[in-house]
Formats: sequence, C-alpha cells, structure tokens
Amino acid sequence: MMESMREDLVFDRCHRFGKRRLVTLFVLLALTACSSAKTPDIASSPTVTLADFPEGIGRGYPTAWLPGDGDKGNSVQIGAEAPDFAIVLEDGGHLRLSNLRGRPVVINFWATWCGPCRLEMPELMRAARADPHLAMLAVNVQEAKTTVAAFAEEFAMTTPVVIDPEGVVQRLYEVRGLPTTVFIDTHGRIAAIYAGVLTPMALEERLAMIR
Repeated sequence: MMESMREDLVFDRCHRFGKRRLVTLFVLLALTACSSAKTPDIASSPTVTLADFPEGIGRGYPTAWLPGDGDKGNSVQIGAEAPDFAIVLEDGGHLRLSNLRGRPVVINFWATWCGPCRLEMPELMRAARADPHLAMLAVNVQEAKTTVAAFAEEFAMTTPVVIDPEGVVQRLYEVRGLPTTVFIDTHGRIAAIYAGVLTPMALEERLAMIR
C-alpha cells in the first residue's frame, strides 16, 4: 500500500510539473507571436492626404502609430508644438499629424464605454461636417475595431476613426481621462485642451481659436 501511495505521489508531481511546462510553453508562444507582429513600415509606404482616405463611416479606420522619429519628448501644453504621430491605413498609406499643418485640427480621445463621449460625439460630427477644412481625428483608446465600428455607425462618424490599440497616442498626449479634446491651430501648435464633455458653446469657442 505504501508503495502504491508513493507511485501516486510521484505521478501527481509529474502531472503537475507537466502542466506547468505546458503553461510556460503557451506563454512563450504567445509572447513570440506578439513580438513578431507586423510593424508598420511607413518609411517605404506612400504618404497620403485626408482626401485619399476611403469614403464613409470610419474613413478606413486607420491605426495610430508612433514612428521612431516621433516627438516623444514634446511637452503637451498650450502654445507648444503638437507631438507628431502617424495614422496608417490597411494598405500602408499613412498621414502624419504634421502633414496637416495649414488646417485646424481637432483630436478627440474617446471610448465606447464612456457616457460623456456619447453625449458630445454628435456635436463633434456636426462641426466636422459643417467645415470641410477642419481635420477631425477621433482617436479611440484601446478598444477592438469591431466594438469601435458599431459605435461609429451609430453616430455616423465620417471622420477618420483612429484605432489606438496600445494607447500610444493617448500616452503621447498625456490623456488621463475621457473624453479629452485637443485643439491644434494652423501652425501645428496646441491652442486648447479640453477635458470633459464639450458643450456646443465650449466647442465653438475653441474652434474659433484655431481657425
């Protein structure tokens, strides 16, 4: 009987050791898959304009990307040059924020679960439709495209809906709460930063600052 118990104990230890090895193997495989994910090679891809983006809801759902030469050190404050980043389409075509100089730019950080974001989105979309010269970038923070697409359809978001899966642009702009909206003038400088729900009056006042 003692011999049988020892055999059972050895089997149990081996079984648990085997399970730990399998778990470790799966973790290593997952990390390998993540590290081998394709990195956008925007250096060899064409630069496009907003007019080149697909028509319709989400305008192609570009992905946020911070190039190696991105302005990681730029301070985010009124009067400072807006930190640069790129938005990349599925075909590799890309546009940098700095390419939009000469146009007023609004960057709105939002998420589908954010109630205040739902309240202000209709006003933002109305402002974008009313002024074709205004570049409106709706940056979704760390959500799946399928989730984002349903929200974009609901609110008829016909501006570029930027997918920021890793939160790189969110961190670049030091966004700590949602919604947060950054207003950038035609010289590429930050004119205003608004945290919270934009009322129609608050939105118009800040748009007047960058036009």
